[in-house]
Amino acid sequence: MLAVLALVAAIGSAAGDDGRQPLREGARVRVLGVEDPAAIATLGKRPLVGRVVSVQTETVTVKTSRGALVIPFKNITRLEISHRGRNLKRGALIGGLVGFAVVTTLFVAAFDEDDDYAISTGESFAIGALLGAPVGGVIGLGVGALGASWHDVPVPRVAVSRRAALTLTIRF
Repeated sequence: MLAVLALVAAIGSAAGDDGRQPLREGARVRVLGVEDPAAIATLGKRPLVGRVVSVQTETVTVKTSRGALVIPFKNITRLEISHRGRNLKRGALIGGLVGFAVVTTLFVAAFDEDDDYAISTGESFAIGALLGAPVGGVIGLGVGALGASWHDVPVPRVAVSRRAALTLTIRF
């Protein structure tokens, strides 16, 4: 039983990409707290969701359904990148556990000990582990793939000091 659950977890971890990518071209981003007057006039107070077209030292260009916007980093208060790794693993694990529990419960409840074809509780657990966990894990993997996860990335900050030296500040 534990081997099957470990297999379901391995499928989920193999399918998921848990690497946290930095801000790069082509990444799907969600920009929150934009203080840029042009972006506020276009979007209002809603989060800006789009793909990164280019990243410069002081600006990022994001292509949205309304066109490309050039946003200075100093006007961004929060920046998130979309990835799917976390949902795949969690979906496969939860699906495997639910599938195991449902199939085991059905087999325990469906067969009476007085019948000639009775199945013991141990056999019900084995059937739940061999049938329910993998099927539930695959279904959970599919459900986990439907939704995107967002994680925060540091907003690049560039500042020039009074001594005419360039200072890079990274906030976490």
